[in-house]
Amino acid sequence: MKRFFGVFTFAFNVLGMAKSNTTLLKPIVYNLAIATPLSLVLALAYGLINNDTLDFVVLAVGVAALYFTDYFCNGLTASLIAQQVTTGQVNMDEALTTTKKAIPGIMMFAAISALFDLLVSFTDRRSILGKIVAQIVYMVWTTATYVVMPAMVLEGLSFGAAFGRSKELMKQDPTQVGSGVLGIGIINWIINLVFFFVAYKGGGVLGGIHPILGGFFFFFVFNLAWAITGYLKITYFTCFYLWAKQCEEQGSADVELAPAPLASALR
Repeated sequence: MKRFFGVFTFAFNVLGMAKSNTTLLKPIVYNLAIATPLSLVLALAYGLINNDTLDFVVLAVGVAALYFTDYFCNGLTASLIAQQVTTGQVNMDEALTTTKKAIPGIMMFAAISALFDLLVSFTDRRSILGKIVAQIVYMVWTTATYVVMPAMVLEGLSFGAAFGRSKELMKQDPTQVGSGVLGIGIINWIINLVFFFVAYKGGGVLGGIHPILGGFFFFFVFNLAWAITGYLKITYFTCFYLWAKQCEEQGSADVELAPAPLASALR
Protein backbone atom coordinates (compact mmCIF):
# COMPACT_ATOMS: atom_id res chain seq x y z
CA MET A 1 0.00 0.00 0.00
CA LYS A 2 2.91 2.33 0.73
CA ARG A 3 4.15 2.00 -2.82
CA PHE A 4 0.64 2.47 -4.17
CA PHE A 5 0.13 5.78 -2.37
CA GLY A 6 3.73 6.73 -3.07
CA VAL A 7 2.76 7.25 -6.70
CA PHE A 8 0.77 10.31 -5.64
CA THR A 9 3.91 11.71 -4.00
CA PHE A 10 5.81 10.83 -7.16
CA ALA A 11 3.38 12.92 -9.25
CA PHE A 12 3.99 15.97 -7.05
CA ASN A 13 7.74 15.37 -7.20
CA VAL A 14 7.60 15.36 -11.00
CA LEU A 15 5.63 18.61 -11.07
CA GLY A 16 8.17 20.16 -8.71
CA MET A 17 11.05 18.98 -10.88
CA ALA A 18 9.37 20.42 -13.99
CA LYS A 19 8.76 23.71 -12.21
CA SER A 20 12.47 24.06 -11.45
CA ASN A 21 13.41 23.22 -15.05
CA THR A 22 10.67 24.29 -17.47
CA THR A 23 12.41 22.63 -20.43
CA LEU A 24 10.96 19.40 -19.09
CA LEU A 25 7.48 20.76 -19.93
CA LYS A 26 8.24 21.46 -23.59
CA PRO A 27 6.87 18.07 -24.77
CA ILE A 28 3.47 19.05 -23.34
CA VAL A 29 3.62 22.36 -25.22
CA TYR A 30 4.59 20.61 -28.46
CA ASN A 31 1.81 18.08 -27.96
CA LEU A 32 -0.80 20.80 -27.53
CA ALA A 33 0.51 22.90 -30.43
CA ILE A 34 0.12 19.97 -32.84
CA ALA A 35 -2.73 17.90 -31.43
CA THR A 36 -5.25 20.71 -30.80
CA PRO A 37 -5.49 22.04 -34.39
CA LEU A 38 -5.22 18.47 -35.69
CA SER A 39 -8.17 17.41 -33.51
CA LEU A 40 -10.23 20.36 -34.71
CA VAL A 41 -9.48 19.65 -38.39
CA LEU A 42 -10.29 15.98 -37.85
CA ALA A 43 -13.62 16.81 -36.21
CA LEU A 44 -14.56 19.23 -39.01
CA ALA A 45 -13.56 16.79 -41.73
CA TYR A 46 -15.42 13.93 -40.07
CA GLY A 47 -18.53 16.08 -39.72
CA LEU A 48 -18.52 17.22 -43.35
CA ILE A 49 -18.02 13.79 -44.95
CA ASN A 50 -21.14 11.70 -45.56
CA ASN A 51 -19.48 8.60 -46.99
CA ASP A 52 -19.06 5.78 -44.43
CA THR A 53 -15.91 4.37 -46.01
CA LEU A 54 -14.28 7.79 -46.31
CA ASP A 55 -15.37 8.59 -42.74
CA PHE A 56 -13.55 5.52 -41.48
CA VAL A 57 -10.38 6.33 -43.47
CA VAL A 58 -10.29 9.93 -42.21
CA LEU A 59 -10.92 8.80 -38.64
CA ALA A 60 -8.28 6.05 -38.80
CA VAL A 61 -5.59 8.34 -40.25
CA GLY A 62 -6.50 11.18 -37.89
CA VAL A 63 -6.48 9.02 -34.74
CA ALA A 64 -3.16 7.42 -35.76
CA ALA A 65 -1.69 10.91 -36.29
CA LEU A 66 -2.87 11.98 -32.83
CA TYR A 67 -1.34 8.89 -31.25
CA PHE A 68 1.91 9.47 -33.12
CA THR A 69 2.02 13.05 -31.85
CA ASP A 70 1.37 11.92 -28.30
CA TYR A 71 3.88 9.07 -28.39
CA PHE A 72 6.60 11.17 -30.04
CA CYS A 73 6.20 13.78 -27.30
CA ASN A 74 6.30 10.95 -24.75
CA GLY A 75 9.59 9.88 -26.31
CA LEU A 76 10.94 13.41 -25.86
CA THR A 77 9.80 13.32 -22.24
CA ALA A 78 11.53 9.98 -21.63
CA SER A 79 14.79 11.37 -22.98
CA LEU A 80 14.55 14.65 -21.04
CA ILE A 81 13.63 12.93 -17.77
CA ALA A 82 16.51 10.48 -18.17
CA GLN A 83 18.90 13.38 -18.75
CA GLN A 84 17.54 15.27 -15.74
CA VAL A 85 17.73 12.43 -13.22
CA THR A 86 21.14 11.18 -14.39
CA THR A 87 23.05 14.40 -15.14
CA GLY A 88 20.93 17.21 -13.70
CA GLN A 89 20.91 18.94 -17.10
CA VAL A 90 18.62 18.64 -20.12
CA ASN A 91 19.19 19.23 -23.82
CA MET A 92 16.19 19.34 -26.16
CA ASP A 93 18.34 18.83 -29.25
CA GLU A 94 19.66 15.58 -27.78
CA ALA A 95 16.11 14.52 -26.91
CA LEU A 96 14.95 15.22 -30.46
CA THR A 97 17.86 13.25 -31.92
CA THR A 98 17.25 10.15 -29.80
CA THR A 99 13.49 10.26 -30.28
CA LYS A 100 13.75 10.65 -34.06
CA LYS A 101 15.72 7.41 -34.17
CA ALA A 102 12.75 5.68 -32.55
CA ILE A 103 10.23 6.98 -35.13
CA PRO A 104 9.66 3.58 -36.85
CA GLY A 105 8.72 1.99 -33.53
CA ILE A 106 6.62 4.99 -32.51
CA MET A 107 4.73 4.79 -35.80
CA MET A 108 4.04 1.11 -35.13
CA PHE A 109 2.76 1.90 -31.65
CA ALA A 110 0.55 4.69 -33.02
CA ALA A 111 -0.95 2.51 -35.76
CA ILE A 112 -1.78 -0.35 -33.38
CA SER A 113 -3.16 2.01 -30.72
CA ALA A 114 -5.39 3.66 -33.31
CA LEU A 115 -6.60 0.23 -34.42
CA PHE A 116 -7.48 -0.73 -30.85
CA ASP A 117 -9.15 2.65 -30.32
CA LEU A 118 -11.37 2.14 -33.35
CA LEU A 119 -12.04 -1.44 -32.25
CA VAL A 120 -13.25 -0.22 -28.86
CA SER A 121 -15.50 2.36 -30.56
CA PHE A 122 -16.90 -0.33 -32.83
CA THR A 123 -17.56 -2.82 -30.05
CA ASP A 124 -19.35 -0.12 -28.04
CA ARG A 125 -22.22 -0.68 -30.45
CA ARG A 126 -22.12 -4.45 -30.05
CA SER A 127 -22.24 -6.75 -27.03
CA ILE A 128 -21.30 -5.70 -23.51
CA LEU A 129 -18.85 -8.61 -23.28
CA GLY A 130 -17.14 -7.51 -26.48
CA LYS A 131 -16.85 -3.98 -25.12
CA ILE A 132 -15.25 -5.21 -21.89
CA VAL A 133 -12.76 -7.44 -23.71
CA ALA A 134 -11.84 -4.65 -26.13
CA GLN A 135 -11.34 -2.19 -23.27
CA ILE A 136 -9.06 -4.63 -21.42
CA VAL A 137 -6.97 -5.28 -24.54
CA TYR A 138 -6.76 -1.54 -25.18
CA MET A 139 -5.66 -0.79 -21.60
CA VAL A 140 -3.03 -3.54 -21.64
CA TRP A 141 -1.66 -2.33 -24.96
CA THR A 142 -1.46 1.35 -23.98
CA THR A 143 0.27 0.38 -20.73
CA ALA A 144 2.74 -1.71 -22.73
CA THR A 145 3.42 1.34 -24.89
CA TYR A 146 4.62 3.38 -21.93
CA VAL A 147 6.62 0.45 -20.52
CA VAL A 148 8.44 -0.24 -23.79
CA MET A 149 8.93 3.37 -24.96
CA PRO A 150 11.97 4.04 -22.71
CA ALA A 151 13.74 0.98 -24.15
CA MET A 152 13.27 2.29 -27.69
CA VAL A 153 14.27 5.86 -26.93
CA LEU A 154 16.94 5.47 -24.25
CA GLU A 155 18.66 2.37 -25.64
CA GLY A 156 17.86 2.86 -29.33
CA LEU A 157 16.24 -0.56 -29.62
CA SER A 158 13.88 -1.63 -32.38
CA PHE A 159 10.15 -2.16 -31.81
CA GLY A 160 10.53 -5.91 -31.24
CA ALA A 161 13.81 -5.75 -29.32
CA ALA A 162 12.36 -3.13 -26.95
CA PHE A 163 9.61 -5.56 -25.93
CA GLY A 164 12.21 -8.24 -25.20
CA ARG A 165 14.39 -5.85 -23.19
CA SER A 166 11.45 -4.61 -21.12
CA LYS A 167 10.34 -8.17 -20.42
CA GLU A 168 13.86 -9.06 -19.37
CA LEU A 169 14.01 -6.18 -16.86
CA MET A 170 10.59 -7.00 -15.45
CA LYS A 171 11.16 -10.73 -14.89
CA GLN A 172 11.78 -10.29 -11.19
CA ASP A 173 10.05 -6.89 -10.98
CA PRO A 174 12.13 -5.75 -7.98
CA THR A 175 10.49 -2.34 -8.15
CA GLN A 176 6.89 -3.61 -7.98
CA VAL A 177 5.88 -1.53 -11.01
CA GLY A 178 2.34 -2.93 -10.86
CA SER A 179 1.40 -0.93 -7.76
CA GLY A 180 2.51 2.22 -9.53
CA VAL A 181 0.46 1.41 -12.62
CA LEU A 182 -2.69 1.32 -10.50
CA GLY A 183 -1.81 4.54 -8.71
CA ILE A 184 -0.97 6.39 -11.93
CA GLY A 185 -4.22 5.08 -13.42
CA ILE A 186 -6.26 6.60 -10.60
CA ILE A 187 -4.44 9.93 -10.85
CA ASN A 188 -5.05 10.02 -14.59
CA TRP A 189 -8.72 9.12 -14.13
CA ILE A 190 -9.17 12.07 -11.78
CA ILE A 191 -7.37 14.45 -14.16
CA ASN A 192 -9.42 13.26 -17.13
CA LEU A 193 -12.68 13.62 -15.21
CA VAL A 194 -11.95 17.19 -14.13
CA PHE A 195 -10.63 18.32 -17.50
CA PHE A 196 -13.47 16.71 -19.45
CA PHE A 197 -15.99 18.54 -17.28
CA VAL A 198 -14.21 21.85 -17.95
CA ALA A 199 -13.92 21.06 -21.68
CA TYR A 200 -17.60 20.11 -21.96
CA LYS A 201 -18.94 23.09 -20.03
CA GLY A 202 -16.55 25.65 -21.47
CA GLY A 203 -16.97 24.33 -25.00
CA GLY A 204 -20.73 24.62 -24.64
CA VAL A 205 -20.58 28.23 -23.47
CA LEU A 206 -18.06 29.34 -26.11
CA GLY A 207 -19.92 27.32 -28.74
CA GLY A 208 -22.85 29.68 -28.21
CA ILE A 209 -20.62 32.48 -29.43
CA HIS A 210 -19.22 30.50 -32.37
CA PRO A 211 -19.06 26.71 -32.97
CA ILE A 212 -15.39 26.82 -34.00
CA LEU A 213 -14.47 28.73 -30.82
CA GLY A 214 -16.30 26.17 -28.70
CA GLY A 215 -14.70 23.30 -30.59
CA PHE A 216 -11.23 24.76 -30.24
CA PHE A 217 -11.65 25.19 -26.47
CA PHE A 218 -13.00 21.66 -26.07
CA PHE A 219 -10.14 20.05 -27.98
CA PHE A 220 -7.53 22.26 -26.32
CA VAL A 221 -8.62 21.21 -22.82
CA PHE A 222 -9.14 17.59 -23.90
CA ASN A 223 -5.66 17.43 -25.44
CA LEU A 224 -4.18 19.17 -22.40
CA ALA A 225 -5.55 16.38 -20.20
CA TRP A 226 -4.22 13.76 -22.62
CA ALA A 227 -0.79 15.43 -22.69
CA ILE A 228 -0.56 15.73 -18.89
CA THR A 229 -1.66 12.16 -18.18
CA GLY A 230 0.70 10.83 -20.84
CA TYR A 231 3.50 12.93 -19.36
CA LEU A 232 2.97 11.48 -15.89
CA LYS A 233 2.79 7.92 -17.21
CA ILE A 234 5.91 8.09 -19.34
CA THR A 235 7.81 9.86 -16.56
CA TYR A 236 6.88 7.12 -14.10
CA PHE A 237 7.83 4.32 -16.47
CA THR A 238 11.07 6.05 -17.46
CA CYS A 239 12.07 6.31 -13.80
CA PHE A 240 11.03 2.70 -13.29
CA TYR A 241 13.06 1.63 -16.32
CA LEU A 242 16.17 3.44 -15.12
CA TRP A 243 15.76 1.93 -11.65
CA ALA A 244 15.23 -1.57 -13.06
CA LYS A 245 18.46 -1.19 -15.05
CA GLN A 246 20.32 -0.20 -11.91
CA CYS A 247 18.80 -3.13 -10.03
CA GLU A 248 19.98 -5.45 -12.80
CA GLU A 249 23.50 -4.02 -12.83
CA GLN A 250 23.91 -3.86 -9.05
CA GLY A 251 22.03 -7.06 -8.23
CA SER A 252 19.97 -5.16 -5.69
CA ALA A 253 16.49 -3.63 -5.39
CA ASP A 254 17.65 -0.83 -3.10
CA VAL A 255 15.32 2.18 -3.28
CA GLU A 256 18.37 4.45 -3.25
CA LEU A 257 19.20 3.19 -6.75
CA ALA A 258 15.98 4.71 -8.11
CA PRO A 259 15.87 8.18 -9.74
CA ALA A 260 15.22 10.93 -7.20
CA PRO A 261 11.50 11.58 -7.93
CA LEU A 262 10.73 7.89 -7.50
CA ALA A 263 13.14 7.17 -4.64
CA SER A 264 11.78 9.96 -2.44
CA ALA A 265 8.23 8.69 -2.99
CA LEU A 266 9.13 5.16 -1.95
CA ARG A 267 11.17 5.85 1.17
